[in-house]
Amino acid sequence: MSDRISKANMLLLIIVCFAQFIEVMNSSTVVVALPSIQTALHMQANDLQWIVTSYVLTFACFLMIGGRASDLLGRKRVLLVGLTVFALASLAGALSMNPVWLIASRAIQGIGAALSIPAAMSLISNNFPAGAQRNKAFGIFGALGSGGAAAGSIVGGLLTDSAGWRSLFYLNVPLALLLIVGLIFVKVSPSAKVEKQSIDLIGLISVLAGIFILVYSISMPDVNGSWPITKITMLIVGILVLLLFVVIEKYAKNPLMPLRLFKFRSLLTSNFIGFLMFSYVSGFNYFSTLYFHELGYSSLKVGLAFLPLGLTAIVVTQITPFFMSKFGAKKVLVITQIVNALGMFWLSDMDMNKGYASFVLPAFIILGLSVGASYTAVIVGSVQDVKPEEHGIAGGIVNTFLQLGGSLGLSILATVATTVTASAEHHEMANNAVLLGFRTALIVSGAFAIIAVILALMSGGKSKDTVSVSQEMHI
Repeated sequence: MSDRISKANMLLLIIVCFAQFIEVMNSSTVVVALPSIQTALHMQANDLQWIVTSYVLTFACFLMIGGRASDLLGRKRVLLVGLTVFALASLAGALSMNPVWLIASRAIQGIGAALSIPAAMSLISNNFPAGAQRNKAFGIFGALGSGGAAAGSIVGGLLTDSAGWRSLFYLNVPLALLLIVGLIFVKVSPSAKVEKQSIDLIGLISVLAGIFILVYSISMPDVNGSWPITKITMLIVGILVLLLFVVIEKYAKNPLMPLRLFKFRSLLTSNFIGFLMFSYVSGFNYFSTLYFHELGYSSLKVGLAFLPLGLTAIVVTQITPFFMSKFGAKKVLVITQIVNALGMFWLSDMDMNKGYASFVLPAFIILGLSVGASYTAVIVGSVQDVKPEEHGIAGGIVNTFLQLGGSLGLSILATVATTVTASAEHHEMANNAVLLGFRTALIVSGAFAIIAVILALMSGGKSKDTVSVSQEMHI
């Protein structure tokens, strides 16, 4: 069969690829604008991380619902709904008058993205024939996803400096509307009829509530250097709710997260490695942004500073499958997690006198390569022992773990930083106390990476066979 894509399918591909592009780009643009948002809305340091966490948390928890809904209700319909939700939430974010308003709009944006991206991927699977055309389509889809992250830092910096942080949210509205109009008129193949299945709403509510309670309790401030009883109680409640989620999934007819798949050691370890990896990656992105702000960087300069990180990650994801076919996913995971740990420890030496070219740039280039490669290896490791017909479920599970790591892990690291800063302010100058908090959080990030190394050594994955996981890789 020819690998040429028809004009109708090319239009569909452009729409679904740019749907992912703007949603991924949105995450990067907002991170760059955090200092400006903090100043404009008079936010406390320990509340700032919720701008990132609220989006990632709802995105993670609604991913599988989005995938199930696209199968049951129609992929085109669900993508239209997801883009509409994303556009309306972006408009609400642009009009935010206080932190609660902004954080709530970010959470709804995450729901819109969680509905959109699985539906977009399903449209590619359903409209492009297996083989060269589908592989080419997913290659373009993945490249634009990675490109969105890289472009977001530049777009975020440019718009924040020239038009203000609200423009980042306003920008999403016309872009999403343009995609919605295009999608209405484009023709898609009819979805295969799927047996009606119930959606695990109880499981969704319990995991969302459990993670939210944990994240909120971790971010609660300490009292005189110790944990108040309210914080301890909420931590216990959050853990109990997540245990309840596990019980619900065990007996659910159509579970959100089928526990039977965790019998595969490679999937189990890949999920936890991915959870830890997104914890420290979210952390070093967050703290690096605030560090650049402490150095007096403009938003545009911050965006340019992150560009090498994004570009090297894009390059390495294209060549990682070759190294995995030669050495196996396990060796790639072990090596990359060691490099990631060293990168975290290197960055933990940050101070006001370090230069970007000599200190930050080498770390960003190396971390871009190692994080990009380890991400690919985590995805491959999560599906390599799973039956081909269950790759979609396994891919959904690992991507959920990745995003939950980003929300819960960032909350832990941000709490570490603010606690250390608050304790040091009595003995240090303000800038020194803030940097001490950042450095401590990055040391903890390095510890997370070391734990990931240990898990990688314990994983299966001796086979050097790579798995075709284009669909799962780019959620």
